[in-house]
Amino acid sequence: MKHDRYRVLLTKVPPPPQTEGDQLRASLKDAGIPLFKSEIPLLVAYRKASAEGVSVRDVKGDRNARRAWLAYERVGKEIVNGR
Repeated sequence: MKHDRYRVLLTKVPPPPQTEGDQLRASLKDAGIPLFKSEIPLLVAYRKASAEGVSVRDVKGDRNARRAWLAYERVGKEIVNGR
């Protein structure tokens, strides 16, 4: 069965050295489930953004806020480029 209408986006992926994200990606790939190449890391910046009522790119004082924003930008580019 061809899956060209959807892909799974892994979110809240723990940082290394934790391997849960890699394990899940491998399992889904082995099952033939299409995945985005990009993933959304588990970062406190997202909770701060929610609590402050702002986009994660506007969170001040969190060194990972830019990284968090760029993760979603990468997903957006995958969608636009169809990859």
